[in-house]
Amino acid sequence: MKAKSIFVSVAAIASSSLTLAQDYQDYADGYEQDDLYQNYATKQQEKAVGGGGGWGKVAVGFGISYIAGAKFHSGRMTKKMKAKHLKDQKALYTQYYSDVYKLEEQKAEQQAVIEQYQAALS
Repeated sequence: MKAKSIFVSVAAIASSSLTLAQDYQDYADGYEQDDLYQNYATKQQEKAVGGGGGWGKVAVGFGISYIAGAKFHSGRMTKKMKAKHLKDQKALYTQYYSDVYKLEEQKAEQQAVIEQYQAALS
């Protein structure tokens, strides 16, 4: 009896699951099955077989960005260095002209002292 009741309950569960399983083609109404996953899987397989096609793009991108960055930053550094050297050159010329002016003043003073000594001796 127990076996019979277990068999009946299993049969009832099986039949109810069969009735719940529906054929979704009834709801398709002109819908055709797409193959998106198949396309994706094919492309992934081609990438794996082709081997490293993505790394070439990465290397080219890195090279281009490196060159562009180097050009940009070297231009900035060139501007800064030109401004610094111009400032240093201006300071150097200012010092040079002030030293020459002081030497001319000393020379004029020494000439005046020499003329005084010559006048005193004569």
